[in-house]
Amino acid sequence: MKIKITLLFFYFIFCISTLMTQPLQPVRMCAEWEPVRGTLIRWPLGIPWILVVELAEEDSLYFLVENEMQQNQAYYGIIAAGANLDHCRFIMADTYSHWTRDWGPVSIFDGNGEWSIVDPIFQGYPWVPGGDPLCNRDWEEDNMVNAALAEYFSCQLFQLPAFLTGGNIMVDGHGTAFSTLQMLNENLQLMDEDTFFSLTEAYCGITTYHIVNNIEDFGIQHIDCAAKLVDEETVIIKQLPAWHPEYQRIELVAHQFMELENCWGRPYRIFRIFCDVYEGNNAAAYTNALILNSKVLVPLFNIDADTAALQTYQDAMPGYEINGIYYEDWYYYDALHCRTRGIFDRYMLHLSHRPLDQEQPPGEEHEILCLIDDRSESGLIPDELLLCWRHSGNTTWNQVMLQETFMADTFSAAIPGASPGTSVEYYISAADYSGRQETLPRCAPAAFFSFTVAETGAEPMLFFEANFSLRNYPNPFGGTSSRFPGTWFSFHLPVTQKVAIKIFNISGELVGTACNCLMNRGYHNVFWQPSSTLGSGIYIYQMKTETENISGKCLLLE
Repeated sequence: MKIKITLLFFYFIFCISTLMTQPLQPVRMCAEWEPVRGTLIRWPLGIPWILVVELAEEDSLYFLVENEMQQNQAYYGIIAAGANLDHCRFIMADTYSHWTRDWGPVSIFDGNGEWSIVDPIFQGYPWVPGGDPLCNRDWEEDNMVNAALAEYFSCQLFQLPAFLTGGNIMVDGHGTAFSTLQMLNENLQLMDEDTFFSLTEAYCGITTYHIVNNIEDFGIQHIDCAAKLVDEETVIIKQLPAWHPEYQRIELVAHQFMELENCWGRPYRIFRIFCDVYEGNNAAAYTNALILNSKVLVPLFNIDADTAALQTYQDAMPGYEINGIYYEDWYYYDALHCRTRGIFDRYMLHLSHRPLDQEQPPGEEHEILCLIDDRSESGLIPDELLLCWRHSGNTTWNQVMLQETFMADTFSAAIPGASPGTSVEYYISAADYSGRQETLPRCAPAAFFSFTVAETGAEPMLFFEANFSLRNYPNPFGGTSSRFPGTWFSFHLPVTQKVAIKIFNISGELVGTACNCLMNRGYHNVFWQPSSTLGSGIYIYQMKTETENISGKCLLLE
């Protein structure tokens, strides 16, 4: 009891001391499918040599070693295995376990766009129910690794005064996170739920945190043994034999995902992956896989279900290279994902785009907006900022240059309108002067976005046929503290002209400008997010062009 009281005392002192060292807002936590420099593992190995070879084939592989003797052991082991030694790096740090996923670095970009490491508390694995990680001192070495990594990578380290065990959190890169109930249970000895959510928002930029049912009758309850988020809209979820004692638990988790909206306001695409047992009631942990740039590395268990599991990944992630890795020491609660951790590219070329809805109204064109952020600050190559599109069934891609908009790092281009019933496929490509080249989807053109032009007379979703018809959607809309802050102004221009959309409060004071620039003819969507200083209430928007002056009301619900 005295030990626990002492640790709690130091914990609260730690909380107070870190209030002045939080990341600059807004913060963004990286999703696993974003560009990485390589993978972090620990020596002695907890993975097979065949996986070491795979990890070091095209990307860096970071070995945590405790001393020169261990480094030499790893060095000669790499040579003997035939792995790419030129891609292997050695970092001196004491470790207790090989679970780099659970205690390794949480990668964020802060408000300045700087890559940093968030370092949560790690004190082992409390079982459910029971367990007291604060009294388990075996994990101190693992808990100190992130400080060594921050020194090695010369980056900022932010110490999060909460548990955020890596295998029990997955994020979409847009502020949405998922964990099982165990994440809250683990933190309850230190804080209430609201405090935990506030801390993860401040340090990791998590604004929407989904807590799903615990997945085991008794165990560590890590979500990566039940589900795998593979992009913003797609999740692979475990499926057990109907007789399995934890069948109902997993089905409840699947049902919870079915009721959620993704960051783009649509239901998740759900793929079920059948996880048959390999020994007793122990089921194959196929969701415990690693996304490594264009590869997906899936643990295999030498059972018949392995083949179907690999096919499920191929169906859910077209264009990716799907590689199965068998190892006799994979477990149902601890497999490939648990023993590896991505080191994200601090100079990544980051692309983000809300794919068009599956059905689009007929029109002269379909506007595509994309965020393109070169964290290298080397500059984007204008001729390589492309929107590529084709009608379904064609093999040749048409290319349209992406153009800068008035919004920072945001580019647009338009796909020409097509006749009703036409299916259109497209992807985005970009490159910068650092030599980085990225597409969206990441494995384009083998993977692509698509939509179908609705039959004539279908209800338009955001665009309007009238020349100067203007609407903001949604209305009412949320402020900066809401799940989906901001609103879109949608309109059509018959000719190229200057457009200004300004927002006023009911006293007539200017509180925001959505746009004030020259725009080409055609359909446009302009996004406006209110500042954090604006409260709930009615606001007046006004659109002025060279010939028109249109105004309306909108309702902000903060």
